[in-house]
Amino acid sequence: MAQRITMAAVARRAGVSPMTVSNVLRGKASVAPELRARVEEAVRETGYRVNVSARTLRSGHSGVIGLLAPGTDSPFSYYGMLGGLIAQEARRHGLSLVTETPEADLLAEVAAVERARTLAYDGLILTPLALRPEDASLLPAELPVVVLGERPAPTGTAHISLSNQEGMFAATTHLLERGCRSIALLAGDGWPETDPLARRIDGYRDALAAWGGETGEPMLIPVAGLTAQAGREAARDSVDRGLRPDGYVGVTDSVMLGAVRGLADRGLRVPEDALAIGFDGLPEGEFSLPSLSTISPDHRWIARRAVELLQERIDAPAPAELGGLEIRAPFTLVERESTRR
Repeated sequence: MAQRITMAAVARRAGVSPMTVSNVLRGKASVAPELRARVEEAVRETGYRVNVSARTLRSGHSGVIGLLAPGTDSPFSYYGMLGGLIAQEARRHGLSLVTETPEADLLAEVAAVERARTLAYDGLILTPLALRPEDASLLPAELPVVVLGERPAPTGTAHISLSNQEGMFAATTHLLERGCRSIALLAGDGWPETDPLARRIDGYRDALAAWGGETGEPMLIPVAGLTAQAGREAARDSVDRGLRPDGYVGVTDSVMLGAVRGLADRGLRVPEDALAIGFDGLPEGEFSLPSLSTISPDHRWIARRAVELLQERIDAPAPAELGGLEIRAPFTLVERESTRR
């Protein structure tokens, strides 16, 4: 029977301590590049493999974290894109990421969280669609949790949200500065005030009001969903009803990408006939024709901070004692062809 290669054997071959080998395998950034290279070469030469079961028994950690978020398996999906970045960041910490897309239902979300606990995940990054602040007691106290998204987070959790109102204010102001005076928002109305889309609508209204009397009244074009197809249908319907704004703001990039196609279906071109800008910074916007201007949250920053915060809670003797934390992610306005004439 072949002899099992140990971490100590890898350390001897690399000329370092077993702790240094452990730090490299866990993705710790504190290891000097020269030492990291020696350890990685020793791992390749020896064929060393981490014994996950033994590590779990010894440390109480499985090296696995979960991501529960909507649309992680869908094209043109914000969380699909962000999930990829979180997976990269998890690997830097020596962690593996498992993703799941539960239904937007309280029982489904609680069941997904319970599965994460049962499967011995070290922690969970969660974007709740149904869990409310008062539902904090439904989260296992021993499971470290970081919450992403715009809905109010369960009390006592670390929460990273987007600058929805500020970002949409910047998007609308960008069109105003480029000469648009009749700007439509593809979003519709009637969203609960706790919804992130309601705050984006507020940012749009605030920008028009701040500009003064030069602009027309807010023009909300309803969309049936947050998909490219919904944006396409909404744009076509608005043209058929005689609406001809000189600027469009999409409540998401997906909606706006579809709307540009819908305008083209009716013979209208962006940016020649109207300017257009979205929100979310999806990679697809860079490659559309025309390329789509957008409000881009710093996705890499969000992924990095989410995993860092989760790692802090995993390492803490009592994660719940760290308490709640509210963080707002930075954003940039990315100008592309859709707002240039």
